[in-house]
Parts: sequence; structure tokens; C-alpha cells
Amino acid sequence: MKNQSKALGKYWSGQQFIGISVFDNKENDCGKIQSICIDPKTFSISGVMVKRRLSTLYFISVTYFDILTDSSLKLNSIPIKPHDKIVDVDGKSVGKVIKINLNPETNKIETLEIKSRFKSKIIPSERIVGVGDKITIKGSFLN
Repeated sequence: MKNQSKALGKYWSGQQFIGISVFDNKENDCGKIQSICIDPKTFSISGVMVKRRLSTLYFISVTYFDILTDSSLKLNSIPIKPHDKIVDVDGKSVGKVIKINLNPETNKIETLEIKSRFKSKIIPSERIVGVGDKITIKGSFLN
């Protein structure tokens, strides 16, 4: 995290994070912080759990954090969220994210579970080639 508001003081309690709005680097609302996640080995913040309206709770790693103020957490990029649309490199709709599977040691995305109509499939993170308004993957949904 690069910047922090001077009015926040040196230390925050966990409760002060709860309910803070999260915005990506394009000012899109990503939801509100529901809880913070602490690494039990280093006792440092590893990320936050965020929920957006009726969406599923999801994890955002501390590596996405950019600016924290008393009312918002701004991210340095666009995170992958449940219900994000997935397209292939040709722009053809593939489905939507229904679950994000993280590596428990690194908090990096290992796979995305996506659903298209009545099918669901696990997509490895190596197939993700772009994240923006939509997530772009290489290869087709059937592969």
C-alpha cells in the first residue's frame, strides 16, 4: 500500500476497516470490507474479504491495495470478482465467475470456476490473459 491518509493515525483496529468501500483503479465499486485476513505466521494483513450487494464474499490480496482513507480503500488494479463476465480472446461470451480458488500459501489465483448456461468448468489461472470490464481467457470453454 503506497499511501495512507494522515488523519488515520499510525495504527488502526480491525473494526475500523469493516464497512469501508473498496474501489478499483477505474473507480468502480467493488463492495465493502466485511473482514480482514491476518497471516498467522507474520501477523500482518494478507487481505480483506469484500462483499458487493447480493454478490458472494470474496478475497482481495494486500498486493492490490493502493490508498487507504477513513472512507475507502482504493486498489491499484481491477480484481476478479464473483459474477464477472468471461470472454475468449475473440470476444465470445464464455460465462461468469462463480468461484475463485486461491493458493492457500500465496493467496494467488489458482483456478476460476465458471458457469455457462448449465455447464460449469474449472479454468486454470494460466489461461487468464486480461482483466478489465470482462475477464479474457485463451482457449475455448470446451477445452
